[in-house]
Amino acid sequence: MKSSRLSSLIIATALLLASCSSQSSTPATTSSTVAQGAPVRTTVPSKPGAATKAWNEYVKSFVTIDVSEISKSDCGVYAMLITEGSLTFYDWNGVQWTDISSLLMGGRGQVPLKVYSHDFTNDGVVDFFVTYGDNKARGGATYGGFFAFPWSGNNMCEWGWVDIDNGRDITKVVESPEIDQRRGVVYASGYVSSRWQSYGKLSYLPASSSFIFQKAFKD
Repeated sequence: MKSSRLSSLIIATALLLASCSSQSSTPATTSSTVAQGAPVRTTVPSKPGAATKAWNEYVKSFVTIDVSEISKSDCGVYAMLITEGSLTFYDWNGVQWTDISSLLMGGRGQVPLKVYSHDFTNDGVVDFFVTYGDNKARGGATYGGFFAFPWSGNNMCEWGWVDIDNGRDITKVVESPEIDQRRGVVYASGYVSSRWQSYGKLSYLPASSSFIFQKAFKD
């Protein structure tokens, strides 16, 4: 009789333990199901300042001519680097800087001189203006172009060389640029009435996602 009661007690205890074990595993299964339905991150989160610190270290591995500031926005984190005869472009993936220079489409020349970092398009995001000296060897002037992306429209977040209306043609570069770094204004040669060459500033026109030449004297 005692043996029968002992066996029943052992069986009841085993069933109770199995039930508890099954209940404790349920939250883990539910959590896994929720995680599978959550959005997948394309980048790895990083500590504030990590991108800047990593960039400052990364550029030390190059013999640099000029280094840009970092451009941060909802579109990502980007920066530029100029070495002898080379312009390169990078993005931060949360862990390291990755070369995405293919977006430069070969750049605008063979002799990049300097990259200026400023919000030239007035959208709250740092853009880049790159100057080149390809023509200096034969007595020509320097030239330069804007590298940025529109904040809205079909090409939102797509980096590219921005169109410039110099008063006569739609081009990607302007001659003899002078940059007011503090104010973020680019002065350059352009045309008045498509005939007379003049000197003025380039202003961004959101409606056309391009810069237009306006006759003006440098302040």
